[in-house]
Amino acid sequence: MNKILGFFREVRAEFKNITWPKKDTLIQLTIVVISISVIISLILGGFDYIFTTGLNYIGTKPVPVQTNTNIIPTGTIAPFVTATPTIKIINKK
Repeated sequence: MNKILGFFREVRAEFKNITWPKKDTLIQLTIVVISISVIISLILGGFDYIFTTGLNYIGTKPVPVQTNTNIIPTGTIAPFVTATPTIKIINKK
């Protein structure tokens, strides 16, 4: 128990030695950190976009042209096929 109390006494003594920054300095450093974070995220996002699109371009195969005569012309509505349910009557004798 004495070791734990001694630890907290040392922590209190160290906290008294800390020199905290002034409000103006704190605001300036916060702006610097946020701006550097935004710049780095934009750079990394740009590289990610370039590499992703480049790999997708390399990895895709050309799509063959299909000649399908069953294509419905644009502007027409395809007829719907409806199924009627069948009822099976079982006679019990």
